[in-house]
Amino acid sequence: MANQISGRVIAVSKLQTVASADPSKAPLKKREIYIDCTRYDPYTGERSQYENKPLLEFAGDKVLDKVSPVLDQLQKDDIVTISFELVGRSYQGNDGKKKFMTGIRCYDIALTRKAGGQQQYFDNHQVTAPAPQPAPQPEPAPMTEAPFPQPGQEGGDDLPF
Repeated sequence: MANQISGRVIAVSKLQTVASADPSKAPLKKREIYIDCTRYDPYTGERSQYENKPLLEFAGDKVLDKVSPVLDQLQKDDIVTISFELVGRSYQGNDGKKKFMTGIRCYDIALTRKAGGQQQYFDNHQVTAPAPQPAPQPEPAPMTEAPFPQPGQEGGDDLPF
């Protein structure tokens, strides 16, 4: 089963190359996307007070060949859905104890809704996008009286209930 997360694009990184610790291995290529996945209450439309803005990474030549055309066309405020898998590993710590590490491996992205905006790039995790604005408060519906006839009016009756 695929895990997916949807959110509004804040910024997309340019292609980055990270050198491997082993000089015989090719350097790792990656791109990152910064999205806003903060939830809204479906009944009131209010934005949650707890922000959820993950920085997700696409790495490897095969993945980048597939997703780079989509990442290149993304603009600020586009809505995207990202498919990922959770990856867990164990390793031996410096203290000799077994430790665990969990990571997110993104492998696909789909543009859900296009928005008008300019593309925002970031380097070294410094985003140049403007600060988020609070969601507008919905207008309450106007209260009107029920169109029921009153006792003694035409079409009404004098029933006590």
